Amino acid sequence: MLSADTRINRDFIKFYYNMKRANGYSETEIARKREALENVLIFYRLEENVELLTRNGFHAADTFFRWYNFACIVAVKGAAACF
Repeated sequence: MLSADTRINRDFIKFYYNMKRANGYSETEIARKREALENVLIFYRLEENVELLTRNGFHAADTFFRWYNFACIVAVKGAAACF
């Protein structure tokens, strides 16, 4: 997930790679994963993700977890309640 601030985006990426290194990932493994995801994942800001959901029939959306540049979004489509 992108931040509106490019420096924060760069810092999140740096922190994420440092966490991978601290957990034993090699530079080769980190690079291989990055290359595998490039041109596959398209990063959007939170507002853009919510807009995509709204345009596709979801009437409510919110984040329930965010860590660095990762976020989990719950979205509701239709009138029935989940609980």
